[in-house]
Amino acid sequence: MALALLLMIPSAGISLLFPRLTGTLIDDIVGSAAAGHIWTVGAMFLGLLVLQALSGYVVSITLARTTERVISTLRLDVFSHVVRLPMSYLTMQRVGELSSRIASDLSQIQETFTFSILQFIRQGVFLVGSLAIILTTSIQLTVPIIVGTPLIVGVAVLLGRKIRKLSTATQEALATSATIVEETLQSIASVKSFVREGYEVDRYKQALDANVRLAIRTAQVRAGFVTFIVFVMFGGIAAVIMYGAGQVAAGAISIGELLSFLMYAMFVGGALGSFAEVYGQIQKSLGAAVRVRELLDEPAEEIEHSGAVDVSSLELRDVHFVYPGREDVEVLKGISLTVKPGQRVAFVGESGSGKSTTAAIIQRLYEPTSGVVLYDGLEAQMYSKFAIRSTVGIVPQDIVLFGGSIADNIRYGSLGASHDDVRRAAEAANALAFIEAFPDGFDTLVGERGIRLSGGQRQRVAIARAVLKNPPILVLDEATSSLDPESERLIGEALERLMSTRTTIIIAHRLSTVTTCDVIYVFADGRIVEQGTHAELYAMPHGRYRRWCTMNE
Repeated sequence: MALALLLMIPSAGISLLFPRLTGTLIDDIVGSAAAGHIWTVGAMFLGLLVLQALSGYVVSITLARTTERVISTLRLDVFSHVVRLPMSYLTMQRVGELSSRIASDLSQIQETFTFSILQFIRQGVFLVGSLAIILTTSIQLTVPIIVGTPLIVGVAVLLGRKIRKLSTATQEALATSATIVEETLQSIASVKSFVREGYEVDRYKQALDANVRLAIRTAQVRAGFVTFIVFVMFGGIAAVIMYGAGQVAAGAISIGELLSFLMYAMFVGGALGSFAEVYGQIQKSLGAAVRVRELLDEPAEEIEHSGAVDVSSLELRDVHFVYPGREDVEVLKGISLTVKPGQRVAFVGESGSGKSTTAAIIQRLYEPTSGVVLYDGLEAQMYSKFAIRSTVGIVPQDIVLFGGSIADNIRYGSLGASHDDVRRAAEAANALAFIEAFPDGFDTLVGERGIRLSGGQRQRVAIARAVLKNPPILVLDEATSSLDPESERLIGEALERLMSTRTTIIIAHRLSTVTTCDVIYVFADGRIVEQGTHAELYAMPHGRYRRWCTMNE
């Protein structure tokens, strides 16, 4: 990029020779100079045009190639940073907002590098060079231009700050509209079920109206600046023409010199006029850069690919937790529990009692507000997050699949798995029959978020993914809730085989999945209020577990 910008200076400098040659050519014609001399000047014109075209081509190609690579790297850096941000930050952001920063904000920056900076340097050479030449030509003719230039620069600085603020607000409004589109399309089934197409269109229209208002306001400021420059500069040029005509009549300067001077003066005016547009574009990019910088400044998780560890037991001691942005609501209020190697443990309780949050802390998706989490007797900080998350496998209650094939979604549990490994995992999860019933088998595309599969099919694909990962600790967040009775029976058998060789935590809402567990923890309002085996807890006549069992029988 430095090479391209350096080449830009002589490329633009060549253009400064054209007014001088034009004036010389006019004087030669008016003075009836020899034809050979006129042809010599014309040949110089042509040679300079060819040289300028070649250097301009090299500059444009070099800058474009460099910029594309730089922006591509920047997009990768931003995306890589976003996916490494902690859940505590990501859960407070809207997906469309983050997508907008990677897409539209970086596109804004790209436009500045590919066009605006190039124009800024070119017009800067025109401005400085033209001012230097006209100062050496005639001090009197230069005065109107010299007087106008500081005034324009001052106005540019003031309006540039205004444009930057408006541009940042415009980008944020554009991100809001993009968020609405993304959220609507992701939840299109719900939109149609509630017949809310019109509501979403109105919501999008309001966001677009806000964006349009800000964009128009920005355009008004920029247009006012351009109009001001045109008035000041070309008013000055008109004064120069009137004054210069008198100088020509008096014989002080030639017609060619006046024409050269006017062309240089127009270079100055054109450069300052372009600065208004270029400066506004650069200010917009600075606004976009601020938003990207804010994202990159967020501290990311340190995920060291240190390999999995053979952890098979865990313990929580007096763990408290509040979600970021909801500090007034304590979700976990002193959770203490122990899961021994090979044990089958159940978390039961009402929705919102803290079961899934506890499972998320076990995976180190969140860090406790206070308290200690231990794996095989060592505190969590002794292990990398990569090691713990590689050790713990989960089948979540809310299944989300990627938009690729069934094989791709299962292989997400182990990227290097062979087709035979994928097939065996699908068979263990009782998913093989419905997969092979599809015409494309494992190559069947599941659609956005797995929308082409039924709820039970998505759940079995997720179970197959967990089987393929083969983790020492398995978390089943109501893994059989969307299955019909026959499939649930078959999946139950598969899970029995799977759980027999590993530590398992079952988050359950159904009685049938917990009766054989070694320990059952009963959650209520962020606390563990009862614990024991099924028989021990059922024997408590007024216990929460006994009441829960009665409702599920």
